[in-house]
Amino acid sequence: MIPSITDNHIEDLEAKTGLIFDQERRQAIKEFVDIQACPGSGKTTLIAAKLILLAKSWKQSTSGICVLSHTNVAKNEIISRLERDEYGRKLLSYPHFIGTIQEFVNRFLALPFCRSKSIVIKRIDDDVCFNYIDTKLSWKARSYLDGKPKASISNLQIRYVDGEFEKIIPGFTKPSTSDSFKNLYSIKEAMLNEGLFFYREMFEYAKAYLDINSNVIKAIRSRFPMALVDEMQDTSLVQDEIINKIFSYEGGAFQRLGDADQAIFSGGEEECSNSYNCLKLQAINTSHRFNSSIAALASRLSTNKVALSSTQAVNKDQPHTIYIVDEQSRPKVLSAFAQLCANNLPLDDKYPIKAVGGIGKTKPEGLTVKHYFPNFEKNNSSKNFKPAKLIEYFRGAQKITTCNADGYKIVLEGIRRLLDIADYEYKSISQLKGILKESPNHNEINQKIIGIQRSDLTDSHGWENNIKGLLTVLGLLDSYDELIDFISYAAPSAEAGDEFVSANMYAEEVSSRDIFIEVDTIHSVKGETHSATLLLETKFHEYDVHQMLDYIIGVNNKRPTGVRKPKFMKQLYVAMTRPKHLIGIAIDISRFPEAKRAIAIANGWNVVDLTEGN
Repeated sequence: MIPSITDNHIEDLEAKTGLIFDQERRQAIKEFVDIQACPGSGKTTLIAAKLILLAKSWKQSTSGICVLSHTNVAKNEIISRLERDEYGRKLLSYPHFIGTIQEFVNRFLALPFCRSKSIVIKRIDDDVCFNYIDTKLSWKARSYLDGKPKASISNLQIRYVDGEFEKIIPGFTKPSTSDSFKNLYSIKEAMLNEGLFFYREMFEYAKAYLDINSNVIKAIRSRFPMALVDEMQDTSLVQDEIINKIFSYEGGAFQRLGDADQAIFSGGEEECSNSYNCLKLQAINTSHRFNSSIAALASRLSTNKVALSSTQAVNKDQPHTIYIVDEQSRPKVLSAFAQLCANNLPLDDKYPIKAVGGIGKTKPEGLTVKHYFPNFEKNNSSKNFKPAKLIEYFRGAQKITTCNADGYKIVLEGIRRLLDIADYEYKSISQLKGILKESPNHNEINQKIIGIQRSDLTDSHGWENNIKGLLTVLGLLDSYDELIDFISYAAPSAEAGDEFVSANMYAEEVSSRDIFIEVDTIHSVKGETHSATLLLETKFHEYDVHQMLDYIIGVNNKRPTGVRKPKFMKQLYVAMTRPKHLIGIAIDISRFPEAKRAIAIANGWNVVDLTEGN
């Protein structure tokens, strides 16, 4: 029996926490309805509030709540909120489950199926699979795949089709006697024998388990009479299929939350088949992140025509600015935006300033972030910091400064990977902190971490002694041999040593104020809050800002058609809903005619021509 939530329950929580829930948020808490929550709507706060209220009245000892998310970031945000509440903490252990869709599928479907079929699984990791294939790929096969633009080694996977498993060999639609086919086929056979799998393949085993065992769904529904899915807009077709097959049924308590306007991780064809993204959903359209001037501008890019509103009034005219550039002036736009930020942003604002574009990697005849900031390297960011060796996590922490919170977080991610390799159950950073804190060796572990961070990480002998000490206090010394690849010493290199020191940062002093602008891709900043955001026009097949210009300046409000335009609209919507205070946009002069500049000014934009004087 799922506990009911009343207005009185919500009011009690409001009195306890100081939170305020309006009518549309109250309805989302009380009912099991699918929600489209706009950027900055406080979706995580809403989810946590609902879960806390349910936990307070939850009586079942063997059945619990299943909370799924698309990413670890979203999962950890929910866990972090629940950890702060005495009732919320009950949901962090059996019989409840909070994890990513991947974790859920692995634990309850794929791995049980593999055990039943004696399929050995040693590693589930895309990076490990990529590296393995790359080392085994013959020059003939490599050359063959290079000539097939749509063929990628990432597709060298198994699929479950019509009750049978089949090997997908990229570049081939049927078996072949060619050397390339034989090489690729043998690699896949070797991977299966060695227990190496892509994340995606676990969903194929899950599909098979659901297909051949009719009791699985019943068992899961019995264990989890309630399920809630966060960031539903980013689920893939196979994830969507499995989730709905299990939890969407008559009488089930099932709720999905997300924002279909921000579905930027799925392709156009897949998106239309998604059971969530193509529905007319109950919307929460009031944002706490940005002011009403940004809400008005960003609403023009809502694919689902959500009229954004804000709880924050505009204190003064906001100089949201479109910068006109050409090839020569394009690198000047960061400096121009830095000056705008210096003159208009609050001095005490804690959020970063970022410049983002749709395309980060260099592409033939394309326009990328590098054209604005030549030093940009997509991999040079903390989000992409995933070195092959544990020692690089400690070096990364040293780069930040010894033993501060950010450095400690980097080290903990390294330790989390260490535990993962040692076949311990996956733990989030948040969970790992709690586990270490409760450990009787807590002080000893912390002292060891601090000691390693402060040590000379160019001393191989010292590292070996330190790592044995760390493994001892963590209780992992018996696993030394299986961990050796990850824990062994590696000499510092320019590539690895500077990986965490972002080369993607533009800095300028303006009027005695230091302005830092981090350059990144739109996909990398999804879910973030910025003080100000500069959107950089990029091109892959088409120029994204140019394609959306009529929407940006408010002369087109029709839903875009085709494949690329809806994709561009969603990407630009994500970018324009990140900032609290200021939006900037860079567009080439050749794609911004005089007539449209006047319209842009009339509809809320400043226009600055950086090409003058070139």
